[in-house]
Amino acid sequence: MNEYSYIKLIVKHDGCWSAFSGSNYFDTLINIDYSNFNILKANRIAIIRGSKDDSRIQIKYMLNNDKSIIDYEISEILARNRYFIYLISMLQSADNTVINKLRISNVLFFSTNIRDGKEFYDIIGTKAIKSTLNDTLKDNRTEILDLTYEYVDEEKLIKILSRNVMNMLLTEKEQLIIRKAKELGYFDIPRRKNLEELADQLGVSKMNISLSLRKILKKISNFI
Repeated sequence: MNEYSYIKLIVKHDGCWSAFSGSNYFDTLINIDYSNFNILKANRIAIIRGSKDDSRIQIKYMLNNDKSIIDYEISEILARNRYFIYLISMLQSADNTVINKLRISNVLFFSTNIRDGKEFYDIIGTKAIKSTLNDTLKDNRTEILDLTYEYVDEEKLIKILSRNVMNMLLTEKEQLIIRKAKELGYFDIPRRKNLEELADQLGVSKMNISLSLRKILKKISNFI
């Protein structure tokens, strides 16, 4: 019998730096550590669309508006015409952070990212956590937007491990195209919808969707 649950959690955390991020910001947590003084040290990879100056100003604005942030460092990793990728290292008081609440709830594993001003968590925990997690997360700053429990299987584990890469790699438009193509059965064998039908559903030309899919597959193939 499966002793573990997959938990999908989405929260809006008022007063937290994540709430000040915009639709052009996405990040993923890459590692985390705790000191003896209940200080959380986190490293995150962030991608921001916009100019270099504006992107750094945006990160500083987000972090400076969170009173629990003790210190931070921003390092540029990659620069492109339309987006910039940064390593953000921060020291933060662990009190009232969702990450700390998950830690004391004894979850086995979680991955997390920030987008659209919300915190997204993929969690693996024992079935016993189901009866306590909702109460553990509740406070006057944290709004739970989604809390879903499912059985753990191979497909969900692969999604958890790969989702952050895809979110970092693909633009919102590209993710929409991939989701729609999957939903309509474009990748099924045999295909339930062809390229022209997919283009009609998305309101673009056949050539446009063909080029978009080739661009998406090229990005993914670079990781193989």
